[in-house]
Amino acid sequence: MRESLVRLWIAWATRVAELVQRAEQWGKELGWSTRRIVKKLYDSRLGDHPEPALLLQEDTCRALLEPIGRSAPGVEGVVDLYVMPAYDDIASLYYYDGRWNLHYLRPDHSTAASVREAAGEPLSKEALRGVLEEMKKHAA
Repeated sequence: MRESLVRLWIAWATRVAELVQRAEQWGKELGWSTRRIVKKLYDSRLGDHPEPALLLQEDTCRALLEPIGRSAPGVEGVVDLYVMPAYDDIASLYYYDGRWNLHYLRPDHSTAASVREAAGEPLSKEALRGVLEEMKKHAA
């Protein structure tokens, strides 16, 4: 039992660490300042554990890439990306189909009822750029 929990935690921690590293690199390439922080998470199977999170800032717009949980129905990881400090304009990254997928409920032209229902796309530098530009536009 203990070995399976260790494998579960390693898989989750690796996914989050790789995501934060990739987002940090892309953020810098897109002209955003970045800073890693640590978030303490609680998981019913894993207990308390630290995970990396990422602050991104361009001009006066600040966003946080924040791990939420190792699982949710139909996915193997949830990470939110939102504008601070109001926690408005949320995008979510869900891990399924062997990759991170970005879901964003665009305020101006979305017919989805929630971020989870918004059309998803595989996470890429261009997808991240599009969401950060939208968030920055709405934060102004």
